[in-house]
Amino acid sequence: MPLLVNKEEHFLEKYLKPCTSVSAQFPLLVGDDCAVISLSEDLLISSDNSVIDVHFPANLDAYYVAYRALAVAASDIIAMGAYPEGYLLNITHPEPSDVWFKKFSYGIKDFNEDYETNLIGGDLTKGQLNISVTVFGKKLDKIIKRSGAKVFDDIYISNILGLGKLGYEQYEKKILDLPNQYLKPKLLSKDSIEALNPLMSSAIDISDGLLLDLSRICKQSKKGAMLNINDTVYSNAIDDLVAGDDYVLLFTCNAEHSETVRKILPNCSLLGRVTEEEKILVVDEKGKSINFEKLGWDSF
Repeated sequence: MPLLVNKEEHFLEKYLKPCTSVSAQFPLLVGDDCAVISLSEDLLISSDNSVIDVHFPANLDAYYVAYRALAVAASDIIAMGAYPEGYLLNITHPEPSDVWFKKFSYGIKDFNEDYETNLIGGDLTKGQLNISVTVFGKKLDKIIKRSGAKVFDDIYISNILGLGKLGYEQYEKKILDLPNQYLKPKLLSKDSIEALNPLMSSAIDISDGLLLDLSRICKQSKKGAMLNINDTVYSNAIDDLVAGDDYVLLFTCNAEHSETVRKILPNCSLLGRVTEEEKILVVDEKGKSINFEKLGWDSF
């Protein structure tokens, strides 16, 4: 009897296995029942789901479905001052095809090349389109938590706010010839996060909106924040403070590091300062307080 290959194995062997490579930390290619991870130090792990019509549009090209899902998941590892070394990828698809998987695999390969990471395993099944990614990161100088912000720390974002919202608007208008933070979120480079790690006291990636994510740092640090919008570079308007899908790094650090931070991240913006009182105050260029009806995006 000839060796049998079902559709799952066909897609795995033809499109996903070529996206993997052996390394010292991940010594086994995709194809066995488990991945093998060689541990010599702390390993950071994060998992993220990308669900059709919740996290991405139903008609989104498979290339962007892959790249975006991987970037969104890897962003959490970077937010803790580490870098994505490898990941598990679980794909659920209602009608998988060679055309879809070919485009999807291109997204994987480009992401792997851009961020020097590697697919190490996962699963394929049939059902509503959903991409689940579990990312592994190696500890650098220290683990950056949300709870480390200190009074008088500077509050920074690593890049311009609102580019995720702008990218989605461009996608809806079929403007696809420009860099798009929604379709292909641009994360910090390995060199940048290695240089930034020792300076940060707390950090989070902006996925649900700056104000909501900043409130998470404040809550866990038992601190507050004052933001000056005239000090901040925005792509569009004040609405960018509550827009999601930016996947830029929001972090705090001692004010003495300001010059170094700007050398590492030329596009960063200083938002304000950490305060003792546990509340967030946003003021305009005249010092007038600005109130918001919502803090950010909620998927529930």
